[in-house]
Amino acid sequence: MHRALKGVLWAVVGLIVAVVAAFAWGRLRPPTPEQAKALAALEADSKPPQGRNAYPWLWFVDFDVPADQLDAAYAKDRQRVLAWEATVEVSHRSTSTPNPQADFPPLPKLTQADRDILCLPREADCLSKVRAHIQEVQQVLARHPQRLQRDVALGQFDLAWSDMPAGPLAPIPSFIASMGLWQTAIAASYLDGRQAQALDAACTQVAAMRRLHAHSNTLIGTMVFSMRLRGGVQLFAQLLADTPVDATLPPSCAEAFSPVTDDDVDLCPSIRFEFARVASPELFTKPEHWYENFSLSAPLSRRAMAVNYGAVCDAELRKRLLADEHVHVVSKAPDFDMFDVVSNSVGTVLSRIATPSFEQYLARQQDLAASLRMGALLLWLRETHDQGMPLQQRLATRPAWMHFADDRHVDVTSDGKALTMDLRDRQARDPWLTTWPLAPGL
Repeated sequence: MHRALKGVLWAVVGLIVAVVAAFAWGRLRPPTPEQAKALAALEADSKPPQGRNAYPWLWFVDFDVPADQLDAAYAKDRQRVLAWEATVEVSHRSTSTPNPQADFPPLPKLTQADRDILCLPREADCLSKVRAHIQEVQQVLARHPQRLQRDVALGQFDLAWSDMPAGPLAPIPSFIASMGLWQTAIAASYLDGRQAQALDAACTQVAAMRRLHAHSNTLIGTMVFSMRLRGGVQLFAQLLADTPVDATLPPSCAEAFSPVTDDDVDLCPSIRFEFARVASPELFTKPEHWYENFSLSAPLSRRAMAVNYGAVCDAELRKRLLADEHVHVVSKAPDFDMFDVVSNSVGTVLSRIATPSFEQYLARQQDLAASLRMGALLLWLRETHDQGMPLQQRLATRPAWMHFADDRHVDVTSDGKALTMDLRDRQARDPWLTTWPLAPGL
Protein backbone atom coordinates (compact mmCIF):
# COMPACT_ATOMS: atom_id res chain seq x y z
CA MET A 1 0.00 0.00 0.00
CA HIS A 2 2.80 2.36 0.93
CA ARG A 3 4.55 1.62 -2.33
CA ALA A 4 1.34 2.25 -4.27
CA LEU A 5 0.82 5.63 -2.62
CA LYS A 6 4.42 6.51 -3.22
CA GLY A 7 4.06 5.56 -6.87
CA VAL A 8 0.93 7.71 -7.23
CA LEU A 9 2.72 10.60 -5.53
CA TRP A 10 5.65 10.35 -7.90
CA ALA A 11 3.26 10.16 -10.84
CA VAL A 12 1.51 13.33 -9.69
CA VAL A 13 4.82 15.08 -9.16
CA GLY A 14 5.95 13.95 -12.58
CA LEU A 15 2.75 15.21 -14.17
CA ILE A 16 3.12 18.58 -12.45
CA VAL A 17 6.74 18.85 -13.58
CA ALA A 18 5.72 17.92 -17.12
CA VAL A 19 2.95 20.53 -17.16
CA VAL A 20 5.25 23.20 -15.75
CA ALA A 21 7.94 22.28 -18.27
CA ALA A 22 5.40 22.37 -21.12
CA PHE A 23 4.10 25.73 -19.89
CA ALA A 24 7.61 27.16 -19.60
CA TRP A 25 8.60 25.93 -23.05
CA GLY A 26 5.38 27.23 -24.55
CA ARG A 27 5.99 30.68 -23.06
CA LEU A 28 9.75 30.86 -23.60
CA ARG A 29 10.32 29.16 -26.94
CA PRO A 30 11.15 31.46 -29.85
CA PRO A 31 8.67 32.12 -32.67
CA THR A 32 8.79 29.82 -35.67
CA PRO A 33 10.71 31.09 -38.72
CA GLU A 34 7.37 31.82 -40.42
CA GLN A 35 6.14 33.80 -37.42
CA ALA A 36 9.44 35.67 -37.07
CA LYS A 37 9.37 36.67 -40.73
CA ALA A 38 5.78 37.87 -40.48
CA LEU A 39 6.45 39.86 -37.29
CA ALA A 40 9.51 41.51 -38.83
CA ALA A 41 7.44 42.61 -41.85
CA LEU A 42 4.57 43.86 -39.71
CA GLU A 43 6.76 45.76 -37.25
CA ALA A 44 8.88 47.54 -39.90
CA ASP A 45 8.58 51.32 -40.17
CA SER A 46 7.32 52.22 -43.63
CA LYS A 47 6.42 55.86 -43.08
CA PRO A 48 7.71 58.04 -45.95
CA PRO A 49 10.78 59.99 -44.79
CA GLN A 50 9.38 63.34 -45.85
CA GLY A 51 6.30 65.13 -47.11
CA ARG A 52 3.28 66.98 -45.70
CA ASN A 53 0.96 64.80 -43.67
CA ALA A 54 -2.76 65.24 -44.41
CA TYR A 55 -3.87 63.23 -41.39
CA PRO A 56 -4.23 66.24 -39.04
CA TRP A 57 -6.12 68.06 -41.82
CA LEU A 58 -8.44 65.07 -42.18
CA TRP A 59 -8.75 64.73 -38.40
CA PHE A 60 -10.40 68.16 -38.31
CA VAL A 61 -12.48 67.66 -41.45
CA ASP A 62 -15.58 68.85 -39.59
CA PHE A 63 -13.94 71.98 -38.13
CA ASP A 64 -12.83 75.28 -39.63
CA VAL A 65 -9.24 75.04 -38.35
CA PRO A 66 -6.91 77.58 -40.03
CA ALA A 67 -3.92 76.00 -41.74
CA ASP A 68 -1.43 77.99 -39.65
CA GLN A 69 -2.97 76.67 -36.41
CA LEU A 70 -3.45 73.08 -37.56
CA ASP A 71 -0.33 71.54 -36.01
CA ALA A 72 -0.92 73.08 -32.58
CA ALA A 73 -4.60 72.08 -32.57
CA TYR A 74 -3.78 68.52 -33.61
CA ALA A 75 -1.00 68.16 -31.02
CA LYS A 76 -3.41 69.29 -28.31
CA ASP A 77 -6.17 66.91 -29.39
CA ARG A 78 -3.74 64.02 -29.79
CA GLN A 79 -2.63 64.47 -26.17
CA ARG A 80 -6.28 64.30 -25.16
CA VAL A 81 -6.68 61.01 -27.02
CA LEU A 82 -3.48 59.60 -25.49
CA ALA A 83 -4.72 60.52 -22.02
CA TRP A 84 -8.03 58.83 -22.75
CA GLU A 85 -6.27 55.70 -24.02
CA ALA A 86 -4.19 55.47 -20.84
CA THR A 87 -7.30 55.19 -18.66
CA VAL A 88 -9.86 53.41 -20.85
CA GLU A 89 -10.82 49.80 -20.16
CA VAL A 90 -11.27 47.97 -23.47
CA SER A 91 -13.22 45.23 -21.73
CA HIS A 92 -16.03 47.70 -20.99
CA ARG A 93 -18.31 47.24 -23.99
CA SER A 94 -19.91 50.64 -23.43
CA THR A 95 -16.60 52.39 -24.12
CA SER A 96 -16.69 54.53 -27.27
CA THR A 97 -13.90 56.03 -29.33
CA PRO A 98 -13.29 59.75 -28.70
CA ASN A 99 -14.35 62.06 -31.50
CA PRO A 100 -12.09 64.90 -32.70
CA GLN A 101 -12.41 68.12 -30.73
CA ALA A 102 -11.19 71.61 -31.65
CA ASP A 103 -11.48 75.14 -30.33
CA PHE A 104 -12.81 76.27 -33.70
CA PRO A 105 -16.29 76.49 -35.26
CA PRO A 106 -17.76 73.25 -36.58
CA LEU A 107 -18.59 73.17 -40.29
CA PRO A 108 -22.12 72.46 -41.51
CA LYS A 109 -22.43 68.78 -42.35
CA LEU A 110 -23.50 67.46 -45.73
CA THR A 111 -27.10 66.27 -45.50
CA GLN A 112 -28.34 63.18 -47.29
CA ALA A 113 -30.11 65.47 -49.76
CA ASP A 114 -26.78 67.20 -50.44
CA ARG A 115 -25.05 63.87 -51.03
CA ASP A 116 -27.78 62.77 -53.42
CA ILE A 117 -26.99 65.78 -55.62
CA LEU A 118 -23.20 65.34 -55.56
CA CYS A 119 -21.20 63.05 -57.84
CA LEU A 120 -19.93 60.17 -55.77
CA PRO A 121 -17.02 57.97 -56.89
CA ARG A 122 -19.08 55.29 -58.63
CA GLU A 123 -21.24 57.81 -60.49
CA ALA A 124 -22.04 56.43 -63.94
CA ASP A 125 -22.05 59.84 -65.67
CA CYS A 126 -21.09 62.76 -63.44
CA LEU A 127 -21.30 65.33 -66.22
CA SER A 128 -24.85 64.37 -67.15
CA LYS A 129 -25.94 64.36 -63.51
CA VAL A 130 -24.52 67.83 -62.88
CA ARG A 131 -25.95 69.14 -66.15
CA ALA A 132 -29.42 67.85 -65.19
CA HIS A 133 -29.28 69.36 -61.68
CA ILE A 134 -27.01 72.36 -62.20
CA GLN A 135 -28.99 74.74 -59.97
CA GLU A 136 -29.18 72.27 -57.09
CA VAL A 137 -25.47 71.52 -57.52
CA GLN A 138 -24.55 75.20 -57.36
CA GLN A 139 -26.67 75.59 -54.23
CA VAL A 140 -24.94 72.69 -52.48
CA LEU A 141 -21.49 74.02 -53.42
CA ALA A 142 -22.50 77.49 -52.21
CA ARG A 143 -23.68 76.06 -48.86
CA HIS A 144 -20.36 74.31 -48.21
CA PRO A 145 -17.58 76.58 -49.50
CA GLN A 146 -15.21 75.84 -46.59
CA ARG A 147 -15.65 72.08 -46.92
CA LEU A 148 -14.94 72.36 -50.63
CA GLN A 149 -11.85 74.50 -50.03
CA ARG A 150 -10.56 72.09 -47.41
CA ASP A 151 -11.14 69.11 -49.70
CA VAL A 152 -9.35 70.81 -52.61
CA ALA A 153 -6.49 71.61 -50.20
CA LEU A 154 -5.76 67.87 -49.98
CA GLY A 155 -3.86 68.44 -53.22
CA GLN A 156 -1.13 70.13 -51.15
CA PHE A 157 -0.34 67.02 -49.08
CA ASP A 158 1.83 63.98 -49.71
CA LEU A 159 0.68 61.35 -47.22
CA ALA A 160 -2.11 60.49 -44.79
CA TRP A 161 -0.25 58.85 -41.92
CA SER A 162 -1.93 58.27 -38.57
CA ASP A 163 0.12 58.61 -35.41
CA MET A 164 -2.90 58.06 -33.21
CA PRO A 165 -2.95 55.02 -30.87
CA ALA A 166 -3.37 51.82 -32.86
CA GLY A 167 -5.43 50.00 -30.26
CA PRO A 168 -8.78 48.22 -30.76
CA LEU A 169 -10.60 51.52 -30.17
CA ALA A 170 -8.29 53.53 -32.41
CA PRO A 171 -9.95 56.81 -33.41
CA ILE A 172 -10.34 57.36 -37.14
CA PRO A 173 -11.31 60.64 -38.83
CA SER A 174 -14.34 60.82 -41.07
CA PHE A 175 -12.64 60.23 -44.42
CA ILE A 176 -15.92 60.59 -46.35
CA ALA A 177 -17.32 63.67 -44.57
CA SER A 178 -16.68 65.96 -47.57
CA MET A 179 -16.50 63.35 -50.33
CA GLY A 180 -18.13 64.38 -53.59
CA LEU A 181 -17.65 68.14 -53.31
CA TRP A 182 -14.36 68.39 -55.24
CA GLN A 183 -15.53 65.89 -57.85
CA THR A 184 -18.80 67.74 -58.43
CA ALA A 185 -17.16 71.17 -58.47
CA ILE A 186 -14.85 70.01 -61.27
CA ALA A 187 -17.79 68.86 -63.39
CA ALA A 188 -19.68 72.10 -62.71
CA SER A 189 -16.64 74.15 -63.70
CA TYR A 190 -16.34 72.22 -66.96
CA LEU A 191 -20.01 72.74 -67.82
CA ASP A 192 -19.65 76.43 -66.94
CA GLY A 193 -17.23 76.85 -69.83
CA ARG A 194 -13.93 76.59 -67.92
CA GLN A 195 -12.81 73.42 -69.65
CA ALA A 196 -9.05 73.97 -69.31
CA GLN A 197 -9.29 74.75 -65.59
CA ALA A 198 -11.58 71.77 -65.05
CA LEU A 199 -9.20 69.38 -66.80
CA ASP A 200 -6.34 70.72 -64.70
CA ALA A 201 -8.39 70.28 -61.54
CA ALA A 202 -9.41 66.75 -62.57
CA CYS A 203 -5.77 65.74 -63.06
CA THR A 204 -4.76 67.51 -59.83
CA GLN A 205 -7.43 65.57 -57.96
CA VAL A 206 -6.21 62.27 -59.43
CA ALA A 207 -2.60 63.07 -58.51
CA ALA A 208 -3.60 64.09 -54.97
CA MET A 209 -5.72 61.00 -54.32
CA ARG A 210 -2.99 58.85 -55.81
CA ARG A 211 -0.35 60.24 -53.41
CA LEU A 212 -2.59 59.91 -50.37
CA HIS A 213 -3.69 56.41 -51.33
CA ALA A 214 -0.11 55.28 -51.89
CA HIS A 215 1.06 56.73 -48.57
CA SER A 216 -1.76 55.92 -46.16
CA ASN A 217 -1.36 53.62 -43.16
CA THR A 218 -4.98 52.95 -42.22
CA LEU A 219 -7.03 50.38 -44.08
CA ILE A 220 -10.17 52.51 -44.16
CA GLY A 221 -8.18 55.52 -45.39
CA THR A 222 -6.49 53.48 -48.10
CA MET A 223 -9.82 52.10 -49.32
CA VAL A 224 -11.52 55.52 -49.30
CA PHE A 225 -8.66 57.13 -51.23
CA SER A 226 -8.75 54.19 -53.63
CA MET A 227 -12.45 54.76 -54.22
CA ARG A 228 -12.00 58.50 -54.68
CA LEU A 229 -9.05 57.96 -57.01
CA ARG A 230 -10.94 55.58 -59.25
CA GLY A 231 -13.89 57.97 -59.36
CA GLY A 232 -11.51 60.80 -60.24
CA VAL A 233 -10.04 58.81 -63.12
CA GLN A 234 -13.51 58.11 -64.46
CA LEU A 235 -14.46 61.79 -64.32
CA PHE A 236 -11.20 62.65 -66.10
CA ALA A 237 -12.07 60.12 -68.82
CA GLN A 238 -15.48 61.76 -69.28
CA LEU A 239 -13.94 65.22 -69.59
CA LEU A 240 -11.25 63.95 -71.93
CA ALA A 241 -13.81 62.31 -74.22
CA ASP A 242 -15.60 65.67 -74.46
CA THR A 243 -12.40 67.59 -75.28
CA PRO A 244 -11.13 67.96 -78.88
CA VAL A 245 -8.24 65.57 -79.56
CA ASP A 246 -5.96 68.40 -80.68
CA ALA A 247 -6.51 70.48 -77.52
CA THR A 248 -3.46 71.01 -75.30
CA LEU A 249 -3.75 69.29 -71.93
CA PRO A 250 -2.38 70.72 -68.66
CA PRO A 251 0.97 69.40 -67.35
CA SER A 252 -0.79 68.05 -64.23
CA CYS A 253 -2.16 65.19 -66.33
CA ALA A 254 1.31 63.80 -67.00
CA GLU A 255 1.96 63.63 -63.25
CA ALA A 256 -1.41 62.09 -62.50
CA PHE A 257 -0.96 59.30 -65.04
CA SER A 258 2.73 58.50 -64.69
CA PRO A 259 3.64 54.78 -64.75
CA VAL A 260 2.16 52.65 -61.99
CA THR A 261 4.57 51.71 -59.19
CA ASP A 262 4.70 49.40 -56.15
CA ASP A 263 3.26 52.18 -53.99
CA ASP A 264 0.03 52.12 -56.01
CA VAL A 265 -0.67 48.47 -55.13
CA ASP A 266 1.14 47.95 -51.82
CA LEU A 267 -1.35 47.28 -49.01
CA CYS A 268 1.27 46.49 -46.38
CA PRO A 269 1.37 49.85 -44.52
CA SER A 270 -2.38 49.66 -43.95
CA ILE A 271 -2.18 46.03 -42.88
CA ARG A 272 0.56 46.91 -40.40
CA PHE A 273 -1.74 49.42 -38.72
CA GLU A 274 -4.65 46.98 -38.86
CA PHE A 275 -2.52 44.26 -37.26
CA ALA A 276 -1.35 46.65 -34.56
CA ARG A 277 -5.01 47.43 -33.89
CA VAL A 278 -6.47 43.92 -33.79
CA ALA A 279 -3.45 42.28 -32.14
CA SER A 280 -2.74 44.97 -29.56
CA PRO A 281 -2.27 43.79 -25.95
CA GLU A 282 -5.27 45.90 -24.94
CA LEU A 283 -7.53 43.71 -27.06
CA PHE A 284 -6.78 40.70 -24.89
CA THR A 285 -7.37 42.84 -21.77
CA LYS A 286 -5.27 42.87 -18.63
CA PRO A 287 -6.04 39.82 -16.46
CA GLU A 288 -7.87 40.77 -13.28
CA HIS A 289 -6.65 37.75 -11.33
CA TRP A 290 -3.16 36.27 -11.08
CA TYR A 291 -4.28 32.84 -12.27
CA GLU A 292 -5.64 34.28 -15.54
CA ASN A 293 -2.07 35.03 -16.60
CA PHE A 294 -1.56 31.32 -17.05
CA SER A 295 -4.29 30.96 -19.67
CA LEU A 296 -3.58 33.98 -21.85
CA SER A 297 -0.40 35.44 -23.33
CA ALA A 298 -0.80 38.49 -25.57
CA PRO A 299 2.68 38.08 -27.18
CA LEU A 300 2.03 34.42 -28.06
CA SER A 301 -1.42 35.23 -29.43
CA ARG A 302 -0.01 38.13 -31.42
CA ARG A 303 2.67 36.10 -33.16
CA ALA A 304 0.15 33.38 -33.94
CA MET A 305 -2.01 35.97 -35.72
CA ALA A 306 0.96 37.55 -37.51
CA VAL A 307 1.34 34.93 -40.25
CA ASN A 308 -1.94 35.73 -42.01
CA TYR A 309 -1.40 39.49 -41.84
CA GLY A 310 2.28 39.26 -42.77
CA ALA A 311 1.46 37.45 -46.01
CA VAL A 312 0.16 40.75 -47.45
CA CYS A 313 3.63 42.30 -46.96
CA ASP A 314 5.45 39.71 -49.07
CA ALA A 315 7.69 41.34 -51.71
CA GLU A 316 6.83 38.68 -54.28
CA LEU A 317 3.13 39.43 -53.80
CA ARG A 318 3.74 43.10 -54.62
CA LYS A 319 5.47 42.12 -57.85
CA ARG A 320 2.50 39.99 -58.85
CA LEU A 321 0.05 42.74 -57.96
CA LEU A 322 2.01 45.23 -60.05
CA ALA A 323 2.12 42.77 -62.95
CA ASP A 324 -1.70 42.48 -62.75
CA GLU A 325 -1.48 38.74 -62.10
CA HIS A 326 -4.16 36.86 -60.22
CA VAL A 327 -3.18 36.54 -56.57
CA HIS A 328 -4.49 34.09 -54.02
CA VAL A 329 -3.90 34.83 -50.34
CA VAL A 330 -5.39 32.15 -48.13
CA SER A 331 -6.10 33.06 -44.52
CA LYS A 332 -5.97 29.98 -42.35
CA ALA A 333 -6.44 29.39 -38.65
CA PRO A 334 -3.06 29.46 -36.86
CA ASP A 335 -1.53 26.09 -36.06
CA PHE A 336 -1.06 25.21 -32.41
CA ASP A 337 0.28 22.27 -30.44
CA MET A 338 0.19 20.91 -26.91
CA PHE A 339 2.62 23.55 -25.65
CA ASP A 340 0.37 26.34 -26.97
CA VAL A 341 -2.68 24.81 -25.30
CA VAL A 342 -0.89 24.52 -21.96
CA SER A 343 0.71 27.97 -22.00
CA ASN A 344 -1.92 30.02 -23.87
CA SER A 345 -5.24 28.18 -23.89
CA VAL A 346 -7.44 31.27 -24.20
CA GLY A 347 -5.06 32.86 -26.70
CA THR A 348 -5.27 29.88 -29.04
CA VAL A 349 -9.00 30.54 -29.30
CA LEU A 350 -8.71 34.33 -29.70
CA SER A 351 -5.97 34.05 -32.31
CA ARG A 352 -8.20 31.90 -34.50
CA ILE A 353 -10.73 34.69 -35.04
CA ALA A 354 -11.26 35.16 -38.78
CA THR A 355 -9.03 37.74 -40.50
CA PRO A 356 -10.31 40.31 -43.04
CA SER A 357 -10.87 39.32 -46.66
CA PHE A 358 -7.44 40.29 -47.93
CA GLU A 359 -8.11 39.03 -51.45
CA GLN A 360 -10.96 41.48 -51.94
CA TYR A 361 -8.79 44.38 -50.77
CA LEU A 362 -5.97 43.27 -53.07
CA ALA A 363 -8.38 42.98 -56.00
CA ARG A 364 -9.41 46.59 -55.38
CA GLN A 365 -5.75 47.60 -55.42
CA GLN A 366 -5.29 45.92 -58.78
CA ASP A 367 -8.46 47.48 -60.20
CA LEU A 368 -7.17 50.87 -59.10
CA ALA A 369 -3.85 50.28 -60.87
CA ALA A 370 -5.79 49.15 -63.95
CA SER A 371 -7.82 52.38 -63.84
CA LEU A 372 -4.62 54.43 -63.76
CA ARG A 373 -3.29 52.45 -66.73
CA MET A 374 -6.54 53.08 -68.56
CA GLY A 375 -6.30 56.83 -67.93
CA ALA A 376 -2.73 56.81 -69.23
CA LEU A 377 -3.84 54.77 -72.24
CA LEU A 378 -6.54 57.32 -73.09
CA LEU A 379 -3.90 60.07 -73.00
CA TRP A 380 -1.55 58.01 -75.16
CA LEU A 381 -4.28 57.36 -77.74
CA ARG A 382 -4.77 61.12 -78.07
CA GLU A 383 -1.05 61.63 -78.59
CA THR A 384 -0.96 59.01 -81.38
CA HIS A 385 -4.28 59.76 -83.06
CA ASP A 386 -2.63 61.12 -86.22
CA GLN A 387 -0.46 58.09 -87.00
CA GLY A 388 -2.83 56.82 -89.66
CA MET A 389 -3.41 53.42 -87.99
CA PRO A 390 -6.72 51.90 -86.93
CA LEU A 391 -7.51 52.05 -83.21
CA GLN A 392 -7.13 48.31 -82.66
CA GLN A 393 -3.74 48.32 -84.33
CA ARG A 394 -2.53 51.27 -82.26
CA LEU A 395 -3.64 49.54 -79.06
CA ALA A 396 -1.24 46.72 -79.84
CA THR A 397 1.69 49.17 -79.96
CA ARG A 398 1.05 50.91 -76.61
CA PRO A 399 3.86 51.06 -74.01
CA ALA A 400 4.41 47.86 -72.04
CA TRP A 401 3.36 49.31 -68.69
CA MET A 402 -0.08 50.15 -70.11
CA HIS A 403 -0.81 46.48 -70.82
CA PHE A 404 -3.40 44.60 -68.78
CA ALA A 405 -3.87 40.97 -67.79
CA ASP A 406 -5.61 38.91 -70.48
CA ASP A 407 -8.58 38.19 -68.22
CA ARG A 408 -9.46 41.91 -68.19
CA HIS A 409 -10.43 41.58 -71.86
CA VAL A 410 -9.59 45.16 -72.79
CA ASP A 411 -11.21 45.86 -76.15
CA VAL A 412 -12.91 48.46 -78.32
CA THR A 413 -16.71 48.52 -78.33
CA SER A 414 -18.45 47.55 -81.56
CA ASP A 415 -19.30 51.20 -82.31
CA GLY A 416 -15.69 52.30 -81.69
CA LYS A 417 -16.76 54.93 -79.14
CA ALA A 418 -15.33 53.39 -75.99
CA LEU A 419 -12.97 50.87 -74.45
CA THR A 420 -14.12 48.10 -72.14
CA MET A 421 -12.25 46.45 -69.28
CA ASP A 422 -13.32 43.73 -66.84
CA LEU A 423 -12.71 44.12 -63.12
CA ARG A 424 -11.36 41.78 -60.45
CA ASP A 425 -13.49 43.08 -57.59
CA ARG A 426 -17.02 42.27 -58.71
CA GLN A 427 -19.77 43.51 -56.43
CA ALA A 428 -23.38 42.70 -57.10
CA ARG A 429 -24.50 46.03 -55.66
CA ASP A 430 -23.26 49.38 -56.87
CA PRO A 431 -20.66 48.07 -59.38
CA TRP A 432 -17.90 50.13 -60.95
CA LEU A 433 -18.11 51.12 -64.62
CA THR A 434 -16.41 48.84 -67.11
CA THR A 435 -16.72 51.19 -70.12
CA TRP A 436 -14.36 54.10 -70.83
CA PRO A 437 -15.50 56.73 -73.38
CA LEU A 438 -13.28 57.84 -76.27
CA ALA A 439 -13.16 61.25 -77.90
CA PRO A 440 -14.40 61.38 -81.51
CA GLY A 441 -11.51 61.03 -83.96
CA LEU A 442 -9.43 58.54 -81.96
